[in-house]
Amino acid sequence: MSKSYLQIDSGLAGDIRLIMTDVDGTITDLAGRIESIAGEAIRALLARGITVGFVSGRTLPRLEAPAINIGINGPIIGENGGIAKMRPDEVLLDLGYSREPALRDLERLKKAFPKAIESTEDDADRLIDVGFKAPGLDTVELRKNIRESELLDSGYMLHLLQKGVSKGGTLKRILGLIDGELSPEQVLVVGDSLTDMTLFQNFPHSVYIRNNRLSAVDGNLMEETAEYASDLEFGPGFAQVAEHILRLRGRV
Repeated sequence: MSKSYLQIDSGLAGDIRLIMTDVDGTITDLAGRIESIAGEAIRALLARGITVGFVSGRTLPRLEAPAINIGINGPIIGENGGIAKMRPDEVLLDLGYSREPALRDLERLKKAFPKAIESTEDDADRLIDVGFKAPGLDTVELRKNIRESELLDSGYMLHLLQKGVSKGGTLKRILGLIDGELSPEQVLVVGDSLTDMTLFQNFPHSVYIRNNRLSAVDGNLMEETAEYASDLEFGPGFAQVAEHILRLRGRV
C-alpha cells in the first residue's frame, strides 16, 4: 500500500534528478487545462535544478504546446509511450513502433460493433496510438475482439497500442540518453490512472495523484503499486508533492 507523500525523506528528495509526470488528471483540471498551481510547481522544480518531463497519452501537438509554455527541459513521451523526444524542441526518436496492429484491431472493433466506435478529435495527429470512444460498450467485450494490440482506458478515451509499448517501457528505454545517464533510482514518476501503471512498475520511486473518478478496484490497484500518494487530486495534488520535495531540499 502506498505511503503518504509526506514520507518522502530528505535522502530521496536530494537524489531526485528527473521528475516525469503524466498530464491529464495529474497536473490538469477536469477540463484538461493545466492548472496554474501545477505549472508554478514545475517551474519551481526546474529553478532548483530538477529536470522535468511529460509522459502522457496525449498527441505530440497537445504535449509540445504546454511543455514549451512551462519551459520543461526533459523528455516528452506521448501516445502512452508510442512517441518520444528528448526535449520539446528536438526531433522525434525512432523507436521502431508501428501503428498498423492498432489500426487492424480498430477495424475488427468496427465490424464487431457497427456505428458504436467513434474516432476522437485528435486521432488524426496520432502516429502510433489509436484513440477512440465506444459509448455504452464494456472494455471486457471490446477486448474479446482485439488480436494484435492492447486496449488502454485513460478515463478520457480508449486507446489501442501495439503490444509491448508502454509509458514505463519507453521511459526506461531512453533513460540512458538523458544527460548524465540517470539511474532509475534518480527518477520520480507521477501519475493518476491505470495508463500510468507501467511507470510505477518500472521505476522504484512513484507518486499516485489521487483520482476519485477511478473505481474502487482500480483505485486500490494504484494504491498498491505506487510508492507514495498525494492527499489532493489534479494539479493541487502534484503541487503539494513538489513543494514537499523542494522544502526537504532546503531551497524554498
